[in-house]
Amino acid sequence: MISEFLKHTGELLRKYPQVRLTFSQEQAIRNTVLSVLGLNNINQLRDRYEGQAFWDKTLKNYGGLVACQKHLGIEVTSIENINIRDFKPQIKGKDSIYDIEVFDFGQLPDLELKSIKNPTIFVIQKDKSTFSICGFGNKQLILENLVDSSNETVKSVELKKFIGFKVLSPIDDIL
Repeated sequence: MISEFLKHTGELLRKYPQVRLTFSQEQAIRNTVLSVLGLNNINQLRDRYEGQAFWDKTLKNYGGLVACQKHLGIEVTSIENINIRDFKPQIKGKDSIYDIEVFDFGQLPDLELKSIKNPTIFVIQKDKSTFSICGFGNKQLILENLVDSSNETVKSVELKKFIGFKVLSPIDDIL
């Protein structure tokens, strides 16, 4: 899997803007997750499988949004102002709403065909608090750069892997 990832991103990785979440931003995410799940501390969160998965998903999605906002120099959305239970990161550009697709370092992003509605910003989560911003593409560009995914976890969902990193535009162009 990592070889496929490096094949499509390799020489571009060092060119991508890299953004780190601050410790206080990580703490705010953790505290919000604990509050939403009705837990008192991080140990209770880790004791529940779905708690840890929810924490990881929230950190990934909200972290990707914050990374894009910080890089663009726009106001960071407070985690207290969003509904994290069904949060889908998006950012408003000069002429469109942009979805943010955050994926793990070493893996290509899996996209569900019917969910591709807006231009999309692709962001790599390198570790829990470090994000690399690959760029963005419109719906047509994304559809033209998808390949079959061998990792279909649900047969009723058609997943495709995005491989068009060389043709993405810099995120700075959305403003």
